[in-house]
Amino acid sequence: MPNGGPDCCGNCSYNRAVQEMAHPHPEQRKKFWDLSYCTLREVNINNPFWAYCRNFTYGKRPEERDQAAELKGGISASGLYEGYVRIPWDGKNEPRVCVPTICDICQRKTTEGIVVEHEDKSYGFCTNRHYVEWWKTMHPDNPLNPARYQSPEERYKDED
Repeated sequence: MPNGGPDCCGNCSYNRAVQEMAHPHPEQRKKFWDLSYCTLREVNINNPFWAYCRNFTYGKRPEERDQAAELKGGISASGLYEGYVRIPWDGKNEPRVCVPTICDICQRKTTEGIVVEHEDKSYGFCTNRHYVEWWKTMHPDNPLNPARYQSPEERYKDED
């Protein structure tokens, strides 16, 4: 299992894959990923060991999960590596990390960026910071501070 932390969707009792399989047995890894769906938030989880939310309930006893639990905050994902950081999903849209893109903020071309779909359009970002800066324009009331993430100048200092 990846080291995404024990509080990930891959261990959560709200994940349909955990409910049906408990853990992703090596010979059934694809089945676990295909089944990964949050039954509380009603959303597909494409990267279950790198997705998180505050409703996490350890999956050892899925029969004890609260089916009527109130949603706590949004879903987050592991961002681009700069130490261990999490970035928010855009509603039910999971950001894909470490993918080629051109940044919509600074136009930097990178092979390891972030891409997210929003209202039928794809947006690309070169850093966690640029993604969160864009995200804040969609979620202005959230206190998340983009300055806590690396700037492009810090991330790409050896390339510039």
